[in-house]
Amino acid sequence: MIVPGLAGRWHIEAWLGSGGFGTTFLARGDDGSPVVLKQLRIDRMDDWKSLELFEREAKVLATLAHARIPRYHDFFAFDGAEALAPSELAAHPRPASLVLVQGYIEGRPLREAIAAGKRFEAAEIERLLRDLLEVLAYLHGLHPPVIHRDIKPENVVLDTGGRAHLVDFGAIQARLLAPNQVASTAVGTFGYVPMEQIMGQARPASDLYALAMTLLVSITHAAPDSLPIDPHTSKVDVRAASPHLPEHIARTLDAMLEPAVGMRVATARAALDVLDGRVTHAGTQRIARLSRPGRERPAGPDRMRWVWRMAMGTGLLGAGVLYGLLFDEFSESDLVALSPLWLAPFAFGLSGSMTLRTRGAWGRIGLAATGMLFAFLGLAVFFTLIWPSL
Repeated sequence: MIVPGLAGRWHIEAWLGSGGFGTTFLARGDDGSPVVLKQLRIDRMDDWKSLELFEREAKVLATLAHARIPRYHDFFAFDGAEALAPSELAAHPRPASLVLVQGYIEGRPLREAIAAGKRFEAAEIERLLRDLLEVLAYLHGLHPPVIHRDIKPENVVLDTGGRAHLVDFGAIQARLLAPNQVASTAVGTFGYVPMEQIMGQARPASDLYALAMTLLVSITHAAPDSLPIDPHTSKVDVRAASPHLPEHIARTLDAMLEPAVGMRVATARAALDVLDGRVTHAGTQRIARLSRPGRERPAGPDRMRWVWRMAMGTGLLGAGVLYGLLFDEFSESDLVALSPLWLAPFAFGLSGSMTLRTRGAWGRIGLAATGMLFAFLGLAVFFTLIWPSL
């Protein structure tokens, strides 16, 4: 079958897959170059968010030029006979589909390699990390920065030479509102995204967190929610998850996995500097200072850890239900308004887990409640100063 587009004709060769509203094909252009043709069937849609993300992916891909990002070729509407500009679709009398044509990467998704039992050597992990950090350095260095927001094993493709490519830019955000903030649509895959992204405030460092989680899942073959957590910091324990990982890689992943965005390595270039040993991440230095003699945390198990874990678990479960299962049922305003329902128990548990130096259960509960109040204060500032401009 030949599909006429706006930039040429596309010769469909094979079916690659399908979802609820669309189908993906392997095709070739008139020059013989292999491409992926993604078709979105608008007549089958009951969710306009899918249309928004599909159009966003096409618009952003058209502006990108990187060897490890699929090349944009064409974007058009197709009614089965002729191609037309997507802007003409609303007035078109016949049902039509939107079609995005992008470069084809010969290889397989990282998720398939994991499912097949692939065990990555340290050199392979370092190469994947470098490849994807270079892609993120390019994306985040654009003006405005482009934030992927959905890095996970399904969206990383390994070519036949084992090099990593970043795909699926439907969740991308390219509109920067302030140096450290972007618009407040919460998109991503739960388990791979950090807390600030769940709250709708993704930034370049959010992609770094998702990349580190993606690599840890690739190394351990464990689900994100089953990775070991340091009870003192509530962060993923990289060295416990993979004890044999070379220190320079473990150090870099650790810097990328700080739960608090202000403690996390801020840019892909800075992460590469940590990987190469040119700098030591500030968050790592702070943890080292806390562990010096004379400043140790109290010895022995934390007898209240079940309280903090239950509170954080309740908060994370609430966030997962709200932004995962019920995301399409509410508007963005409603989602932000409902955020205190999960933020309160999470902030309480996180604050409590960091109060080991405080003696007495009531004192620790008081400090945890104080942390929860500060979280509400942050929400109040967000609603008052930031939300009206979004």
